[in-house]
Amino acid sequence: MFTKNKGFTLIEMLVVVAIVGILSATVLAALGPSRDKAKDARITSSIKQGLIIAESAYNSNSATHYSSIAANADNIDASAVTNAEIKKLASDVANQGGALKISVANNSIAFYSTINSGGNYCSDSAGNTTSGTATGGVCQ
Repeated sequence: MFTKNKGFTLIEMLVVVAIVGILSATVLAALGPSRDKAKDARITSSIKQGLIIAESAYNSNSATHYSSIAANADNIDASAVTNAEIKKLASDVANQGGALKISVANNSIAFYSTINSGGNYCSDSAGNTTSGTATGGVCQ
């Protein structure tokens, strides 16, 4: 006599799609701060790697110890230096939303950058790490 069609109606399908859309939007909104933290971690890692590269280029017999990295100056754009490894780090930091800068003095060097969570991150050859910038090769 009467046969019942098996399956979902259009309304039921639209309700399911709407619920899935709402849930996925909630999850993606919750992941935003985690992405920024991951980018910040990569920036800080690049800054520390820059210090390792600078220390390996350090020449204690020279009057300007870090001259192979950059001339004595503050706020040097790291992408403008001649060292290929530092240029790669600067490019990586830029891809993560920062801007790698260098401060050089004869016997000290500091790398710093803006970070996504706000402010700066700075690390220098004396072992200082701050949330500021650098002057004279030292984090401020």
